[in-house]
Amino acid sequence: MNRLLRLLLCFFIVGGFHITSVGELRLTDGLQAQSKKKKRSSKSKKKRPSKKKSSKGKKRSSKGKKKRSSKKKSSKKKESVSQVSNTPIIKKGPKINVAAYADELFQLTGELQASNKEMANATRYIYTDKFAKKTKRVESLPFLTTGDYETDARNNPNNIYIQRQLGLHYEAKSNWEGAKDIYLRQIKRHPSNPDAHYYLGSFYALLGEYEKARQSFEEALELNPNHKGTIDVMAMYTNNPDQRELSDQILGMSSKRVPDGPAQKLTIIRNRLAEANYTDALRLAEEGHKNFPEHNGFLHLIGETHLSIGNIEKAKSAFQRSIKLNAKDKQSHISLANLYFDIGKYVYAALSFSDVIYIDPDDADSRYMQGLSYFKAQEWGRAAAAWEDLLHYRPDNEVVRVLLPQTYYILAVEYNRLGNPTMGRQSFKNALSINSNTNQWLASSISTLGGYYRDKRMYRQSLSSYQEVIELEPNNANAYLGIGLTYWNMDEKDLAISSWKKSMRIKPENNESQGWLILSEQGS
Repeated sequence: MNRLLRLLLCFFIVGGFHITSVGELRLTDGLQAQSKKKKRSSKSKKKRPSKKKSSKGKKRSSKGKKKRSSKKKSSKKKESVSQVSNTPIIKKGPKINVAAYADELFQLTGELQASNKEMANATRYIYTDKFAKKTKRVESLPFLTTGDYETDARNNPNNIYIQRQLGLHYEAKSNWEGAKDIYLRQIKRHPSNPDAHYYLGSFYALLGEYEKARQSFEEALELNPNHKGTIDVMAMYTNNPDQRELSDQILGMSSKRVPDGPAQKLTIIRNRLAEANYTDALRLAEEGHKNFPEHNGFLHLIGETHLSIGNIEKAKSAFQRSIKLNAKDKQSHISLANLYFDIGKYVYAALSFSDVIYIDPDDADSRYMQGLSYFKAQEWGRAAAAWEDLLHYRPDNEVVRVLLPQTYYILAVEYNRLGNPTMGRQSFKNALSINSNTNQWLASSISTLGGYYRDKRMYRQSLSSYQEVIELEPNNANAYLGIGLTYWNMDEKDLAISSWKKSMRIKPENNESQGWLILSEQGS
């Protein structure tokens, strides 16, 4: 317990601190002492005269350096081998008054408060100009308040599309009566506009009132049998059997009104996909797109078909073409973002989810996935910014209340490693202010750091991190999995295998460790 408290409270020792690794903390005498050292070193450098050495001396010194370096290499290898068995050493500092520092933690004012923009700037990923523009655009787009939407709608009472945005906002806030009132009011004002009936139908479908939804969609098709919004959205309604049944009914109605129209073609394609007849589905979807190029539903289904058969690049291309045809096609943006996430292109996924947010600022799920994508990409600052924004408007999101402290903890360690103890201290304060129960996130945070250091080839820090996790949770199977992966990258195969076996003993169903064991046997 005392060890854990030292680990947590070392961030708050008066005068600053320095982290050499996750498992090794060295307390300094303060920021002033650091600055004095820097001044002394700079003065000594100026006073030191330059000396010319003879060529013979240079040769002798180079030989000495080679000998010394070989000794260093052997000692480093021994050190790495003993990391798992030996506990990382935490050098003792002055005794800590736990109560005093806990009190200080919660009495700190906003003088050290870091904004989301500062957090985002902590990222080390180098973006292209295109990515930078897109990211800047979305990061400057916070959740709009209910008052913002209501003011805009009040100033534009006859603009059906602005009214729709207010309705969607009410839906996101679970203000069902408010949203319903808006849609019914728009039907009274625009009875001959199929969009008004389509919006009401989408609202009823969201609530699961599929009979009412069907009636509204039918009204839209009565006014326009080929109503693009209704037909294209119905083509993508496949989340559950009720939605599928509803979409089949609506597409069927349009097919009866307009034989050989887009609805009929889309229905056939959907049936082929359900039957796993991907060859026919793809052929018909491509034909449909050729015959009805204005309907992006065909392009979306082309993407879904390619995705089903593993043609990732072709699926990506289809979703991108669908978005190009209709930039406000939210579902194609989501499908593209999920595709990037599934194949491990997390930055691209985050940027695609940003596009979803641009279309629908109230889409909390996409904001969560944007943060998770940045987290997976090790873009800690941008992940913190996304989740901080989400948590401000959705404070009941328990998943984010566990993940966000992890992000801030990692930022704290990185800030201090990079020589910014002030931001490090603030980041750790942010972590505790979101969730003071460190049992929920501390071990996971340190384990994530272990993987992060491994990716950066900082193997000593990686092993120390995982060892720290084991000290907190001795039966943490994932920590031994991580140790094995680090040793594997170090070409220490025997130690890797031993770690994975330990992981399997703790958690026999740990398939990832089992997979690596099988892979290691094949490699040997």
